Parts: sequence; C-alpha cells; structure tokens
Amino acid sequence: MNQDQRTAVKVVSVIGALIWVLLGLRYGWPAWLWVALVVLTIAGPWAVSWWLLGRVGRKLAPPVEAPVEPPAAPQPTEQPVSGAPLRSAHPEYRFSFSGTIFWYVKPDAPGLPHANPGGLAVDLLLEQAGELVAETSPEDGELAQHRLNALLGTPRSDKSGHVVAWASDVRLALPDADAERLRQLAAARKDEELWERKRAHERNKRAYFAEDVLKSPGSALVWWLARREDGDLDEAVRQISNLRKLTAAAHDRRIPEPDGDAPNWIHPVHSFVVEEFEVGAEQHVFAAIERLASGDERAALSHRLAEALAAHGHRELAQQVRDRFGDRQELPGTSSGAALGEG
Repeated sequence: MNQDQRTAVKVVSVIGALIWVLLGLRYGWPAWLWVALVVLTIAGPWAVSWWLLGRVGRKLAPPVEAPVEPPAAPQPTEQPVSGAPLRSAHPEYRFSFSGTIFWYVKPDAPGLPHANPGGLAVDLLLEQAGELVAETSPEDGELAQHRLNALLGTPRSDKSGHVVAWASDVRLALPDADAERLRQLAAARKDEELWERKRAHERNKRAYFAEDVLKSPGSALVWWLARREDGDLDEAVRQISNLRKLTAAAHDRRIPEPDGDAPNWIHPVHSFVVEEFEVGAEQHVFAAIERLASGDERAALSHRLAEALAAHGHRELAQQVRDRFGDRQELPGTSSGAALGEG
C-alpha cells in the first residue's frame, strides 16, 4: 500500500466515525453502542487492506526456478604436425613447421558433417601460418616462431563453420645447410661493408694529399710547417727540394733535377737569437716564397705561410711576410736573386 492509499483509508475512516457519533447523539443511542461503531469504523478498513495486501503479495511473488547448467564444452582432439614446408620471403628458402594442433567439431555446424575434420583443422592453421611466414626473411625465423605461437594460440573457426582449431608449441626451422649458408652470407656482407669503409677512408686520404697537401710545393711547405711544433725555418728551407719532388711525383710530373746552383741564402752561423726567432730567418722565408711561386700563386703561398708562422708564435715574421708579398705585383725580369739583393 502506497502513501496515497493510506491517506484515503484514514479520511474515509474518520468520516465514518463522525457519522456514527452524530447519529448516536441525535437519536440517544447508548454510549457503548456508538463508541463500538466508531472503533469498528476506524480499525476495520485497515485490517481489510492489510489482509488483501498480504494475499496479493503472495500471489505476485515469482516462482523459484532451478538453475540451468550450461552445456559441457566439447573435448578437443590433439593432432601433431611435423615437417610441413612453408615458403619464406625468399622463395629459395623454406621453413619446416611443427607443432600440436587442437580441434573439435562445432555442435551447430551447418550442413552435412565433414569427412575429415582433423585435416580441415590442420589446413586452416597451415594456411594462416603460411601467410605470416611468406612475409618473413629467412634470417628472422625465431621472431616468426614467437609470432606464430601468439597468432595460432587463439581458437578460430574455418570458413565453412565445421571445426574450431588452435595450435601450441609451434616451431619453425631451416635445414642445416640453408642456416649455414645464411651465416656465411651475413659474414660476407659484414666483411664487404668493412672493406668498403676502409677503401672510402683511403680514397679520402689520397684526395687530401693530392688535392690539398701536395697541390703545389708551397702548399706542401705550409703543411710541413703546420705539423712541426718547433717551427724550425732552417729545416723547412732544407726540405724544399724534397717537397718539390713529392709534389711532382704526386701529380705524375717529371721530378725536377737537384739544384746545383741553389743559393745558400744566409747561413745559420750568421744569425743570432732575438725575441725567440733568429735575425736573418726572414731572408730564408722571403727567398723560399720567391723561388717556389710567382704571381697569384706567390700571394696565396705567402698568405698561407704567414698563417702557419703566426700559429707557431712568429707573429712579427708573419707580418713581415704579409707586408712584403701581400700587395706586391710580379715585375718583368724579377728573379729570386734580385729579391735577395733587395733583402
């Protein structure tokens, strides 16, 4: 009984009780009579409503049903498979497939039952394994084996809906001869890559010496000075002949004959040390530049030689080289001897 129903019962009971009281007072009924009628009028409807509610509630109670047990799952059949060939991404290499296949016939399979449900299950799993292995390189057999165990471990049904099948303990293997051949090919590729890198390094070194270091006697002299930490200028002058020979040989030119009349510009005995370089050393440098190059090449040689001298701490001598050869133009008939006279 809801709230509205209880309110209606109360109102009707009170009205009925008031009517009995008015009638009893009007007609002079004994007090016990109209009091009894009031009590019955108020209590009667409540008793009847509760009795009806109990009967209706008992009728609407749902019957208790016995639990229905689900049908038992069909028991799968095991079928081992060994040595089934599967083509890899390289057509000449084939994997050998092995594993255990589980299958059962579906209870609600359509149409007539299949004559060989085990073969249908094996064909289903080999077909799906072949699709994955066909995209696998022969070198990645172990990775493909893990992927097949994950893929084929899930039950699946064939297209006709007759069987459900899955597989476990899947293994992929290459013949021993193919596996050894792949190892040899991998080692050969690594050796070839290492050889190509060595050749490229050697070509870079040859280009560096031919196109930069031994491009001209002047560049060779600057390179020699840059590699000497002591900056020995007298030794650099004595190496000029050897550097000219190296430059000529590097470019397949005729090796010049030794200079029989090469001037002995200034002997080291006549020099003395002042502020960390020899007085007279600039004459060696000037004569070497004038003898090794002319024109624009002489300006380039003097510029590079000045940089090398400055890098070894001979900044004053480097500035003298710039001042002497930086803007100087070659005059007709000028020789190294005349330059020495000017010095």
